Amino acid sequence: MPERLGRRDGIWIYVRRRPESVPAEIEPRINIRISTGIRISDDKSGVKAARAARKIEIDLEASWAAKAGQGAREAVLALEDARARAQALELPYKPIEDVVKESIDDIHRRLAALEVGERRHDPKTVAAAVGGVPLPEIMLSGLVDEFEVAKKTTLARFSKGQRRKWRNGKVRAIARLTDIIGDKAIDRITRDDALHFMDHWAERVVDGQVVAETANRNLTHITGMLSAVARRHRLRLEPVFAGLRLEGEGSRPRPPFSAWWIVNRLLAPGALDAMNEEERAAFLVLINTGARPSEIINLRAPHIHLESNIPHIQVRPDERVLKTEFSWRDIPLVGISLEAMRQFPDGFPRYRDNGDAFSAAVNKYLEDHGLRETERHTAYSLRHGFKDRLRETEATDELKDELMGHDSKKPKYGDGHGLHLKLKIIEKIALASGMVVAAPLQLVKVRA
Repeated sequence: MPERLGRRDGIWIYVRRRPESVPAEIEPRINIRISTGIRISDDKSGVKAARAARKIEIDLEASWAAKAGQGAREAVLALEDARARAQALELPYKPIEDVVKESIDDIHRRLAALEVGERRHDPKTVAAAVGGVPLPEIMLSGLVDEFEVAKKTTLARFSKGQRRKWRNGKVRAIARLTDIIGDKAIDRITRDDALHFMDHWAERVVDGQVVAETANRNLTHITGMLSAVARRHRLRLEPVFAGLRLEGEGSRPRPPFSAWWIVNRLLAPGALDAMNEEERAAFLVLINTGARPSEIINLRAPHIHLESNIPHIQVRPDERVLKTEFSWRDIPLVGISLEAMRQFPDGFPRYRDNGDAFSAAVNKYLEDHGLRETERHTAYSLRHGFKDRLRETEATDELKDELMGHDSKKPKYGDGHGLHLKLKIIEKIALASGMVVAAPLQLVKVRA
C-alpha cells in the first residue's frame, strides 16, 4: 500500500503522525487522518489516492510553514477569503484605493450588495465588498513557501527526493539574495537592489569562482518565484531584474569517460572493490546502458526484467517525474551491466529517491582512488562515454536518441525501436574487463 495511505469506511485516507518539528500550537492533532475522497473500490491499488494524498501533504506542510512564519501568511489568507466573498457577491475584489476610482454606478453596486439581509453587520463581508483587506506583504524569507503553494499541482507528481532537490536550489537563491540586500517585502525590492545583487555575481564570475550560467540560474529561480507568487496574489511588482542576465561562459559539459579509461582503470581488477555493493552494482549498470544515474537507482522490481528473452530495464516514473517525456524507454542489459543488475533484482533501495547521495558517494570514491580521467569527470561521464561509443555505430540518429532518452525532434509513432535492434547496437559498444582497446572505440577481447 502506498506510503501514508490508510483505510476508513471504504475510503482511502491520508495518515500521518504530527512531526516532532511541528509544535502542538501549530498542529494540535497527534494522529492526522484526512479523507482523500476516493473510494477503495474505485482505486484498489491506491494509485489515484496516493496522488490525492500527496496534494493533501503539500497543503498540510504549507499550512504548518505559514503558521510558523511571519504574519504575512495570515494577510494572504485574509485576502483570499475577501476575494472569495467578493466573488460570491458577484463583485470583483479590488483594494480600497482602486475602489474609490471606480464609477459612481460601480460603487453604488458594491454598497447595494451590502444592503441585502445582515451583510453590512459582518466586517469581513464589508471589507470584501469595498476593498478593506490590504494586499499581503510577503517577505523574501517566506517566498519559497509561497511558491510551493503556487506550484502545488506540479509538486504533487514529485517524489520526496525530487521535491527536496527542487526546493533546495530556490532556498539557496533566496539566501544569497537576502545576504546581499536583506530580508524585505517582495514589492519593495528596487532596481538598485537588483543591480547590487548582479554586481555580486559579476564579481564572482570575473574572479573565476563561478561561471555566468550559475549566476543566471540563480536569477532564474528568483524571477520565477516572484512572477508566480505575484500572479497568484495579484501583486503589481516592478520588473526590477529585467535585462540583468550575465554574458560569459556557460556551464562546462561533463566530459565522457573514454573506452580505454573504463576498461583499463575503472574495470581493472580490484578498482571498485571498496565501493559498497549497491554503489558498485549501480555504477556497473551505468556503463553499458547509458542511463542517467537517477534512472538506475530508482528502478523498481516491476521494471527490471532479468528473465526475459532479452533481459532489460524499463525507465518509468515510479511515483517520480522523469526528466523529460522522452526518458520513458526500455534498455537491454548485457555483460557487466546485466550481471550487476542480477545482484539487485529489486533495485537499489539504499539510494532510491536520493540521487545526490549516490552521485556524491561515487564521485568521492573516484577522487579518493585516483579514478577520475580528469578533474571534471563524474559518475555522469559514463553516460557521455556511452553516447560517444554510440556515435561510432551504424545506428540511426533516431535510435541513438531513443537509447539515450533524448528528443529526436520527430513525431513519435508506435512503440519505437524493438529490444532486438537495441541489443544489437549495445552489444557492439559494450565494455568489459579483459578487453584491449587497440584504437579508440575498436575493442578486441583478450584471449585466454
